[in-house]
Amino acid sequence: MEHSESLAQRLSAQRFRNRRREFALALAGLLGEGAPAPLGDPDRAAALSAEYRASYDVAAPSEWALVRREWPAVEVTELVEAVHRLARNVGRRRVWVLGLGEDAQAAASDSDVVLDNPLGFAAVTGHQLALLDAEVPAGVSLARHSHHFGPRVSFRWELEVWGEPWISAATRALRGVG
Repeated sequence: MEHSESLAQRLSAQRFRNRRREFALALAGLLGEGAPAPLGDPDRAAALSAEYRASYDVAAPSEWALVRREWPAVEVTELVEAVHRLARNVGRRRVWVLGLGEDAQAAASDSDVVLDNPLGFAAVTGHQLALLDAEVPAGVSLARHSHHFGPRVSFRWELEVWGEPWISAATRALRGVG
């Protein structure tokens, strides 16, 4: 039994290292030499992922605590403009860029760097940009969803923002202010 647990731990550690390497390469491809290095501690990365989910779960039941908007894929320019306004409205904040799911990943960055290229960062993290504010229980999710209608597939983008000062900044951004 002890041998199988040890093997499982080694395999899990290897999966984390492989995913970390992929995450680091994707960030470097996006940002070049100045790309942040992903955390090397799988427990800390998992804890940040859990904190992200917990902060969302607290906000989700209250309509006032979560700002949500969707755009069809053909309106991607409007989406990016809204995210840029959000970035200007919230200012520069320290955030964690997260790769969610099994073997969660995390890299520290500034919100303005990430939100300057939201679709690029979403591509790096599997078409779901997940940001966790480093100082307050707040976050941003930008996810691409697909809808299948027989042989046809359509895509839409969904932006969700929770926690202050993020929801105030997002509300203004979605009204065209910023």
